[in-house]
Amino acid sequence: MSDESSPRFAAPAAVRALRVLELLADAGESLTLTEVAARLGLPKSSVHHVISALVELGWVERDPQTLRLTLGLRAWEVGQAYDLAQTLSQRARPFMDRVRDEIGETVRLAVRSGSDQVCIAKALGPHTLVFDQRVGARLPCHATGLGKALLTGLPDDAVEALYPDGLERFTETTLPDVPTLEQHLSEARERGYAEDDGEYILGIRCVAVPVRSRLGEVVAALSVSGPSRRFDDAHIAECRAALQNAAAALGARLGEETELS
Repeated sequence: MSDESSPRFAAPAAVRALRVLELLADAGESLTLTEVAARLGLPKSSVHHVISALVELGWVERDPQTLRLTLGLRAWEVGQAYDLAQTLSQRARPFMDRVRDEIGETVRLAVRSGSDQVCIAKALGPHTLVFDQRVGARLPCHATGLGKALLTGLPDDAVEALYPDGLERFTETTLPDVPTLEQHLSEARERGYAEDDGEYILGIRCVAVPVRSRLGEVVAALSVSGPSRRFDDAHIAECRAALQNAAAALGARLGEETELS
């Protein structure tokens, strides 16, 4: 009996695509279509369809003269993004712990993936969390301080491209449209930090700052958040200062390691 919960049963084309990518990654040399099909034990016609799609999407490159196949630029980009996330989370840990100890709040580190922000590390504070974003979880950029801090690294046209259908509303204070978001991002760029006040969950306030590479690119963001009753303006200012110091120190650390590598 077939297991309908199996990924192989549910999406055979996806499984074949992943097997092709794994084979090309491990091969250490370019391969022909015939070689790929033979090594995977799959019909050549099926492999041809999968590879054609992967070539079109940039995951596989096909030499126009020899037709031999190698991993494409998109596979490299995804690998680089994974390496960056791992490097960031490891390098950020002492700075996050320092902020946590200084202000007594949970600190989160996130990177952008499309229109979402993804938490890649956190340093747990002493307070019971009213709302928690687990490591690996995605939240919408436009409705979170972390996400808006990450979006400050994009020009307006790139922000607009992320939201062709407008902004999803989560609470009554969620930003209503893309022009309003762009205005908030412009202000956040000028002052060096972003906030949200109940825009994803009512009663939760967040302050976040971007982490920049040595080239000035926004590569991540740090934040703290908690119930509005505890996060008054004075505490927000305290948290913001600690986060900005940590983000600057982390960015400098990443730059030093890049220059030495």
